[in-house]
Amino acid sequence: MALFLRLTLLLVLTAQLGACTGIFFYPMSDWVQNPARQDLDYEDVILLHPDGLRLHGWWLPAQGEDVRGTVYFLHGNAQNISTHLMNVAWLPAQGYQVFLLDYREYGMSEGKARLPAVFDDIQLGLDWLQASGRVEGPLIVFGQSLGASMAPNVLAREANQGSYDCVIMEAGFTGFRDIVQEIMRGSWVLWPFSFVVAPTISTDWDARDHIAALAPKPILLLHSHDDQIIPFHHGETLFEAAQEPKTFQALRGGHIISTRDPSVQERLVDFMASDCAGSAR
Repeated sequence: MALFLRLTLLLVLTAQLGACTGIFFYPMSDWVQNPARQDLDYEDVILLHPDGLRLHGWWLPAQGEDVRGTVYFLHGNAQNISTHLMNVAWLPAQGYQVFLLDYREYGMSEGKARLPAVFDDIQLGLDWLQASGRVEGPLIVFGQSLGASMAPNVLAREANQGSYDCVIMEAGFTGFRDIVQEIMRGSWVLWPFSFVVAPTISTDWDARDHIAALAPKPILLLHSHDDQIIPFHHGETLFEAAQEPKTFQALRGGHIISTRDPSVQERLVDFMASDCAGSAR
């Protein structure tokens, strides 16, 4: 993930970034693994955009007879669902079914990853879940890093107000312009360019400006004090911008590795079983 920021800065200087929102995406087409390698049952899911673009995802059924809920997982900016799988691979054993979606250009998904087009991918996945009849229990949208940062823009749409039950956001950033400007101004080499490049990046999609509209759905925000990719203050600012009911969980450790910690897994399950189940449609 650290590569994301380094490459972003290089592209800022070399690719006329003003109109190039592709700097936020670092897709990989090759798979590192599939769920079967982790002894998980799974199903390949192909979604079709109205324009014919095909997106790929994995459906992980819950283990056991009692399904406690459904998780829609939105991964970070690099690689694809095969490298982010371990962040949710533990959920089926807890009774949760999971849908992981690869945005356009990631894994087997077609197209070119760009903003705001990727928001349509997130919407398509949400629409598919609603139309598929597969949702059982509360529908939890769980985004990490870039996924967490994009989710509020889509979920805040009026048409989506009844389509999910709660939101978990880990290591999200406040806004696209914010994160580019912050990184550039942290480098004496790039600092002069920040005054030219950052203003060209739209603020229309910023999580900070959309997160309040998710109320009254419960929100759990997680962020690590030790996150060297997305600084901790982004999580604090998003929490301040959110409306009740909301919960903030400070973490320790690197960027989006918290779900490997059994104590954090327990915290997430507690939230999903109480706050999310209590707000289920």
